Amino acid sequence: MTRNVITFREDTPVEEIAKTLSSKRITGAPVVANEGHVVGIVSETDVFSKKGKTAREIMSPRVISVTEETGIDEAARLLIGERIRRVPVIRGGKMVGLLSRSDVLDFFAKTRWTCKVCGWWERSLERPVKCYSCSSTDLRLERADPGH
Repeated sequence: MTRNVITFREDTPVEEIAKTLSSKRITGAPVVANEGHVVGIVSETDVFSKKGKTAREIMSPRVISVTEETGIDEAARLLIGERIRRVPVIRGGKMVGLLSRSDVLDFFAKTRWTCKVCGWWERSLERPVKCYSCSSTDLRLERADPGH
């Protein structure tokens, strides 16, 4: 999750959005109202395909979000199922971060489920029901060794 999220105000000019997305090498960002609530998401596709002069006029107003308690597996299913690249992470109605597909991929690449009995391991967003090798249910989530 990214905590220092680049955001836009509803009245941010489209030209500024395009410059920021390009210079920061990101594909989209949340649009926030004056009180800090997320009111939309603006993406590079919105910049290319919609007519308008401000974020308010081109943003996608349907905000799909998660909380800090949302599991990484559930967040991944949401990103894939809704065909979106990022979701705001909300606490008490305010955004505390942004979870992207890249964050999920990074988690997947750096963690694995390891059997405490035989040492067998598996990369998975969801906890395996049992060890494939010895059928133990005593599994732990750990950071993966580089090269594995």
